Amino acid sequence: MVKTKGENLLFIDEIHTIVGAGGSDKGALDAGNIIKPVLSRGEIQLIGATTLDEFHEYVETDRALERRMQPIMVDEPTTIQAIEILEQAKTIYENFHQVSISSDAVKQAVLLSVRYIPDQFLPDKAFDLIDEAATICSTNGLVHVGKQEIAEVLKNKTGIPVTTILKGDKERLDGLKEKLSRRVKGQDEAVDAVVNAITVAQAGLQDQRKPLSSFMFLGTSGVGKTELALALAEGMFDDEEAIIRFDMSEYKQKGDITKLIGDRQTRTKGQLTEKVKQKPYSVILIDEVEKAHSEVVDLFLQVLDAGRLTDSTGRQVSFKNTIVIITTNIGSQKIIKQYELKGNFKKLTDRDKVQFEKSMTLELETRFRPEFLNRIEYKLIFNMLDEEVNKEIIVKHLSEIEERMKNQRLTLSYEESLVTYLLDVGTNIKDGARPLERVIKHKVLPLISKEFLNLSDSNQEYHFHLWVEGDAPDEYHREDKRKILFDVEAEKTSFGEALFS
Repeated sequence: MVKTKGENLLFIDEIHTIVGAGGSDKGALDAGNIIKPVLSRGEIQLIGATTLDEFHEYVETDRALERRMQPIMVDEPTTIQAIEILEQAKTIYENFHQVSISSDAVKQAVLLSVRYIPDQFLPDKAFDLIDEAATICSTNGLVHVGKQEIAEVLKNKTGIPVTTILKGDKERLDGLKEKLSRRVKGQDEAVDAVVNAITVAQAGLQDQRKPLSSFMFLGTSGVGKTELALALAEGMFDDEEAIIRFDMSEYKQKGDITKLIGDRQTRTKGQLTEKVKQKPYSVILIDEVEKAHSEVVDLFLQVLDAGRLTDSTGRQVSFKNTIVIITTNIGSQKIIKQYELKGNFKKLTDRDKVQFEKSMTLELETRFRPEFLNRIEYKLIFNMLDEEVNKEIIVKHLSEIEERMKNQRLTLSYEESLVTYLLDVGTNIKDGARPLERVIKHKVLPLISKEFLNLSDSNQEYHFHLWVEGDAPDEYHREDKRKILFDVEAEKTSFGEALFS
């Protein structure tokens, strides 16, 4: 290299590895010390590549070597630049794998890698998708790499269904409000607010430094806060499992921070940081945040403000493709009192709504720091559930049972008396509609299941019809004499009437 000065350029990848290399024997010079004199005399032209962390750890600590080299920061290319880089380089992959790679595949590789692989960098992560897709096509005797093939590779890497990956932003939003409203009853204002916020995010008009959106859901137990989070995960990502849920009652101590970001000393990985690495495109549900230690709550300042979180190893984890939902029961008594005085929020005047929202904000400020509250984009107060809404919830639960029964060749019908009975025994102000599911599970499902198992021909189609008879308890009689009755029919043959209590 010295003899051909000016004609050749020496490139050393992972240049930090030459520091100390070969110098283990006593008196032996390592590779770094051998190269320093040549560099100082300008006898070779050298370019080295390393990461910023390794530069700080190895090169900067060797002052003599650092002095002889000029650091140049190489920024990650933009999306447009990355597409141009891949377009120019794709011929190499086409020749090697004997396939053709479409421009759509190149664009897809860049855009999807940005969305679904946030902890790696362009253009490397996009090249990986192209290379793996070309390898699979070549192995299977295919000659064309398109958008579908890129999506298949990404599915194998992330576990996200191909249909979700290929779905465009507009297609993802179509019908989102209807999907949420089918699952969450009586919370039209909250559903509208969530859909509007997600629309802004999908249009790319939200603050790009932050998560897609962040919400605080306020309300009493059993009014649909968690259900809306689950419905949003299913509506946005086609999978209710695309939710990362934390019960903050498990993080009451200051030291519980390590559960979320990991512990370097014990080499324990963080539950939050690791799950977001595995599912970068997901809903994060922080349930009952008021139960967590204040320093655990402060941990989320970085997530809400900068869209990232530093784990115990110093590695930054991106939250920019997540939707953060924080729930709290703070102010529940105030909400109940408001409901008893004036009914649901939709019945309030605009002035009353503003005053009530201000009073709820003051309630929150008694528990949380302003820095935390101000970083949450949307604070939504959930309605108490009135009788009509609870009836809708009962019908929803019964419809879900009917769908499951179809798999067993069963159908279901019922009379209004059943809905009235379930409404009476399965709802209260304190717990909202939460007891409804338990009542249906304990009183309706066993009845149907027991009779179905007793039927002689399990391959026959049967129809169950349910209703309620008997007197409800009153001021004179404390005993509830109401009973659920049912008929079972196979085609046109009646199996009579059964009594269930």
